Amino acid sequence: MGTKERILEKALQLFNERGITAVSSKHISDELGISYGNLCYHFPRKDDIILQLYFNMQQRVDEQFKNIEKEVLNFEFMLTRLKVLFEEIYRYKFIYLGITKVVRHFDHIKKHSQQQMQMRRELLHNVGDFLVEQGYMKPFKAQKHKDMLVNALLMITNSWVSDAETFYTGKEEDKVDYYMQLYFNLIHPFLTEKGREGFQKVYRPA
Repeated sequence: MGTKERILEKALQLFNERGITAVSSKHISDELGISYGNLCYHFPRKDDIILQLYFNMQQRVDEQFKNIEKEVLNFEFMLTRLKVLFEEIYRYKFIYLGITKVVRHFDHIKKHSQQQMQMRRELLHNVGDFLVEQGYMKPFKAQKHKDMLVNALLMITNSWVSDAETFYTGKEEDKVDYYMQLYFNLIHPFLTEKGREGFQKVYRPA
């Protein structure tokens, strides 16, 4: 791992543990045992580190959304991809915990986030259409019902980390699974018998 990658990994760890505001570039260089000048050679400002971590996160999350779309032919495997997606989100939890500050501070991040959200909304609509066609999901009575389900799923995807860090009181190792249950429970009522059979191979609703 090169110096740049080491800086990003250490910054990610510290931001997740302490939050963006409490961590300076100097803190990161001290934790790594490198000079402040060496760090600034790669990232002149702390904002540059945050931006790079944000784009790394978006790339990894986008890959998992695309994997979900690719695996739609294999319903059970597609559902397992959701767990990987949630784990990737939790890996970059500092971004989701401070997303309001981040988008207010970086206008182009706000625009980029909105563009990514629209792409993910369209992807989930396409996945939903395919699952209905293949008999895994019940037909929606109206377009607004599908719109509301997609928006609710995206809302959980974007906000569960904040809820988890504030209100979750269970075991740390069960945290991601607990929020996966909430996500899955939104989907379950829309499944057909065929969909529920496939669903139960991956997850048994409480």
